[in-house]
Amino acid sequence: MFALSRHVTKLIICLLLISTWLILPEFPNEQALWKAGNFFIIFSAFLPSLWLLRSTAITMPSVAKTQKLLSELTSTKIISGLQVTSHILGGVLNIGTFPLLSSVMPKNAKIKIRQAAGEASIRGMNTAVLWSPFFVSFAVGQLYLPINSAWIGISFGLIIAILFNLISMKFFIGKLTFEYLLESLSCVKPIFSRLLILAGSVLFVGYVFNKTALSAIVIVIPILVIIQIIRRPETGNSILKNLTNLIKNSGDEMLLISVSMFVGSLLSGSIEIQHFITTNIGDDFPFWLMIMFLPIVVWIFSLLGVHPIITSAPILSLFGPLLSPWEAAFLMQAHLIGWCAGTASSFTSLSVLTTSENFKIPILKLIVGPNLIATAALTIFGSIFLIVLNYFL
Repeated sequence: MFALSRHVTKLIICLLLISTWLILPEFPNEQALWKAGNFFIIFSAFLPSLWLLRSTAITMPSVAKTQKLLSELTSTKIISGLQVTSHILGGVLNIGTFPLLSSVMPKNAKIKIRQAAGEASIRGMNTAVLWSPFFVSFAVGQLYLPINSAWIGISFGLIIAILFNLISMKFFIGKLTFEYLLESLSCVKPIFSRLLILAGSVLFVGYVFNKTALSAIVIVIPILVIIQIIRRPETGNSILKNLTNLIKNSGDEMLLISVSMFVGSLLSGSIEIQHFITTNIGDDFPFWLMIMFLPIVVWIFSLLGVHPIITSAPILSLFGPLLSPWEAAFLMQAHLIGWCAGTASSFTSLSVLTTSENFKIPILKLIVGPNLIATAALTIFGSIFLIVLNYFL
């Protein structure tokens, strides 16, 4: 993966390893290395499981029906439809949503329309991060925070996601009526039952077998895909081909996450980090400041090209042990806000890169535009909302 990764990925990983070596007083022993390895190894199954899900969805007739309904919307409604559909579909398919949605755009669409469509798709898909367990961000949060806190945290995210999408559609698309929302939601109708089956299966396995969402997804998705192939055997070759392409093209994401989690595990258990917590944070660090600090730092560093996993995971490991389970739920959502805002506005983000490629828009236009304002507002006002919500609850 490292040999085939982009130059910016190689640079980030080298800086991570050098920084870790400078912080640690000595090279970690074998026990520490094994512990760190076991900490992230589940991602070697989790990410391919998501790729398998995405590969299968592309072959499903219900997804094709959703694409057809979107293409039949008028030009004034298709942008709203894209944002709503991207949000709901993105909660499961992640960045696999963008190729599906870009295909409904007319071939002769002007760059202004394509840009608005791409921006709306990013806003929709990335805000699904706030409530969906089918993202790496949720899995990372569960590793550092109590499991119940993580689930409570994404319930807060559902409220923030709905408010953000309604407000951003009003300000950036210009029209928000009940009729528009109904037409946009009707596009998702063909796939809605499938999404419910998937989400229900993950929740059932997680609850009955006492598994994290991360482990439940790894268990459930292959089973559902096998059932789908049995139902429609002619899709087997297409699914395998799609999966192979995703594995080849998504190595950077897995590489960054794996190395970051490995390094984070080594650092979180080191004497230097524990001393830093005791000296600079202690038990008196204001909780409301943690909620503001985490998403703002993640968002700012993302603008500079630093992946959220690199900034968010160490902060979670610092603040997590200081909080009660109830407070940890708010920190979880603050982490998801930072991840959402960061991946929606970074030139190294797979969301931005995939949208640029599929909608044929320069990367700079996607970053320096309405979404930069939208992500800044989400980071600031989302944090304030969490602080106020915690105060009244």
